[in-house]
Amino acid sequence: MVRAVLLLCLSALFTWHACAQSWCPPGATWTYGTDAFGLFGYQQYSYVGDTVIGGLNGQRITGQGAMSYFGQSQVDYWTDTLGFVTALDGDVIVIWYADQQDWDTLFWLGASPGDGWLRRNGPYGSCDPRDSIVVIDTSTVIVDGLALRQWEAEQRWTGGTTGTLLFTERIGWDWSFEPLPACLIIDGPSGMRCYSDQDISVSFTNFGCESLVGMGELGRQAGVFAFPNPGTYHFTLQLPQGKHVVEVFDASGRRVLTQNVEGENGRVETGPLPVGLYFVRVDASGAMVRWAKE
Repeated sequence: MVRAVLLLCLSALFTWHACAQSWCPPGATWTYGTDAFGLFGYQQYSYVGDTVIGGLNGQRITGQGAMSYFGQSQVDYWTDTLGFVTALDGDVIVIWYADQQDWDTLFWLGASPGDGWLRRNGPYGSCDPRDSIVVIDTSTVIVDGLALRQWEAEQRWTGGTTGTLLFTERIGWDWSFEPLPACLIIDGPSGMRCYSDQDISVSFTNFGCESLVGMGELGRQAGVFAFPNPGTYHFTLQLPQGKHVVEVFDASGRRVLTQNVEGENGRVETGPLPVGLYFVRVDASGAMVRWAKE
């Protein structure tokens, strides 16, 4: 990995950013899906420049996005006034919280399995003084020809563990820009859609980075209908005669169900799926039907 970082530094003509390739290289842009009670859209953050704050050289990252909302599309809901400042402090990526006037750990690049750190600040505070993130596994992934380190981590608090998150060098957290407190469930970010910078570009979903699905498309698209919508343990699709392959994706674009159906009325069983918003695709056509489970 040291050799890879040195090669990156040489290729970028020894700029300051080249030696900080593990985080926030030039052109870094993160796009996440977002979903909340009838709203669906995206949030996007971009590295726009540097600043000095709290004694560290930081990177200014501004945010914007759009949502569909009750029949309206392309409704802007974030502006450049929202964003983050991050910095590299040794092998720790830190994030500045203005209300606390302090840095907090976004991720520890030197962490090995078993290592962890406490959440001190954050937009919602922490669950309690023992609210922590603990690394449970490490690996290496290849993205556009670059070998990037990846960490699997758990969010832990006194009430238990809320599942795992992934952090990838350069790319960051897989669910939102910063982990939310482990004890809270907050509507909003629903998984990374895309990441890009001057060297790499990657999509993690089966639909566009900035796609919106308005309420006008709810349950109807490209001649395909899903009913009942919302539903519970199943839905039925009105389809042309013949055999079809139905794929169901969650709000972040991850495929969670594949089922073969036959005939004009194809019934899809959804019992194992949790309550939430889903997208249904038939025969890999690219057209998606929006379906909600209550």
